[in-house]
Amino acid sequence: MAGVDVLLVGPGAMGCLHAALLAEAGVSVGLLDYRPERAERIAARGIVLERDGAETIVPVACSACASDFEPARLVIIVVKSHATEAAARHALGACDDQSLVLTLQNGLGNWERIAAIVAAERVLAGTTSTGATLLGEGRVRLAGVGHTRLGSPRGSVDGARWAAGLLADVGLRAEAIEDVEGALWTKAIINAAINPLTALTRRPNGELLADEGLRQTMALVAEEAAAVARACDVDVGAEMPSVVEDVCRQTAQNRSSMLQDVSAGRRTEIDFINGEIARRAAERGMPAPLCNVLTALVGGLAEGN
Repeated sequence: MAGVDVLLVGPGAMGCLHAALLAEAGVSVGLLDYRPERAERIAARGIVLERDGAETIVPVACSACASDFEPARLVIIVVKSHATEAAARHALGACDDQSLVLTLQNGLGNWERIAAIVAAERVLAGTTSTGATLLGEGRVRLAGVGHTRLGSPRGSVDGARWAAGLLADVGLRAEAIEDVEGALWTKAIINAAINPLTALTRRPNGELLADEGLRQTMALVAEEAAAVARACDVDVGAEMPSVVEDVCRQTAQNRSSMLQDVSAGRRTEIDFINGEIARRAAERGMPAPLCNVLTALVGGLAEGN
């Protein structure tokens, strides 16, 4: 294989979806797995992309050997947060000293963990509202192309603009932003308020609004997490409960990734969402009782599966 413009790290829903969409648009793209046998199967048959009720098979280069893709201009890490360090180290074989590494993961602390492995000025961070469901190995359903917002935590503006432009050029509705920390915290607060409650109740997002007790709990979690963000000198605005409710309405039928993980008996990202918010609160001498309780409950639920 030769070098690629974009390398997706992780063959889950977001990795398969972005690899397929980019490949369809003519971008030189690769998909990096950590399991050689699975990588061989995906490489042989391509990614099956389901969209609007129809299926398309998209050929995508897939390998478990990072050096097959070296040099990659942009590496996008989309693994679960607990695998961030391992994924970043694995991807090093595809990088040269010009490669940019972008995290579009859930939770807080991912870009910092990557920056301990890759030069911080080459690390980008962002959020995306694009939705995807993994239907099986190398099979993914597009739930909708949302907005991707990314930036450089260390001020490498040109790199962020180039990466956003590359994604925007193929229809992925991406933009470079200056306040990437604000975007990361806003996404984390939304996830902290919605995802654990969906996982504990086994309900889709929209049903949280129909139950007054759950709706109030969701608002209280949002307020608690927003207070922690402000203590971390991040401005997330004063209306986070309303923002969370709006997201619930817009994604009413969605089964959150945390609910999907709990249902499948997989490890969740609770430690990197509510747990990380609670940890940062404790560092500043602040209480975060709701985030602590939800972290314990969802953690215990996962262990019980």
